[in-house]
Amino acid sequence: MRAVICPSVLIPPSGLEYTTEHPAPTPKAGHVLIRIRAFGLNRSELFTRQGMSPGLEFPRVLGIECVGEVKDAGGGELWKEGDIVAAAMGGLGRKFDGGYAEYTLAPHRSVSLPITLPKSIGWAEFAAIPETFMTAWGTLRQSLNLTSDDTLLIRGGTTSVGLAMATLAKTLFAVHKVIATTRSSAKIGVLTEAGVDHAVIDTGSISEEVMKLTDGKGVTKCVELVGATTLADSCACLTPDGLISVVGGVSGEFVVKEFDPMGSLAPSKHMTMYGSEALEIAKGPLQKIIDAIANGEIKLGLDKVFKMEEAGEAHAFMEANKAKGKVVCVVD
Repeated sequence: MRAVICPSVLIPPSGLEYTTEHPAPTPKAGHVLIRIRAFGLNRSELFTRQGMSPGLEFPRVLGIECVGEVKDAGGGELWKEGDIVAAAMGGLGRKFDGGYAEYTLAPHRSVSLPITLPKSIGWAEFAAIPETFMTAWGTLRQSLNLTSDDTLLIRGGTTSVGLAMATLAKTLFAVHKVIATTRSSAKIGVLTEAGVDHAVIDTGSISEEVMKLTDGKGVTKCVELVGATTLADSCACLTPDGLISVVGGVSGEFVVKEFDPMGSLAPSKHMTMYGSEALEIAKGPLQKIIDAIANGEIKLGLDKVFKMEEAGEAHAFMEANKAKGKVVCVVD
């Protein structure tokens, strides 16, 4: 089958290898065999290629998510051949070959219920949704318990997950004030289109500006997507009993240096984290989100579409921080 292989690490984007001769997976009990039609790219795949994912064996077909059609349900009663599904996490692209291919085997718990695609949602659009929007929804619902009474700060707002969080916060969660950051003034319009009320240029220290935007109170909830480099400052943006959820590390730094938890979390702030490993995609509102995107109620945030054989170019595009939303590859 066709696939894009990461032969080893550390390699540049151009080191990803496209082949038409990779062994195709065969049906397996407890797994769904999926004919992949498109897949979204994620920062974790860039980090893997850059040698930041310990414990992985290479060569490996990367890709922690994909969308396509069921070829074999592996004994599962929820699916039949031809069903349209999404798959995410569960070891895809890490413990075993993932979504950068023509076919993959995904564990049952990592596969969505059958999806009905509206006419306006093609494979590329569908591929921009699963990991991004389910991670966003899981963070806001399960990790932050977000309500309409909250004020929300998204640190790293122009990431694909950050944009999804903004649009979900303003729609499904009806939050009255969303603040989000970007390092580039050229991307402020992208935040505004996603529903962000206040866009802040991230200089590394934004707590004073956030306090001004919240009349000196701070935000009640914060999502940290940048990571270790901004965590202490994000904590300073909270109300005295606010809650921060650490979700990502797009800065590439995951270990906080010289972090004073007693000082940063005083007097009674709370810190938690959300990882998409906790995601059970069949339990999330995937169909509801797809329908809302089709109806124009939720902004998709799809930026650029590549072909599967252009996965290296797609990685380079993301690595250069050119993306203003989700990047996907289609498998024709």
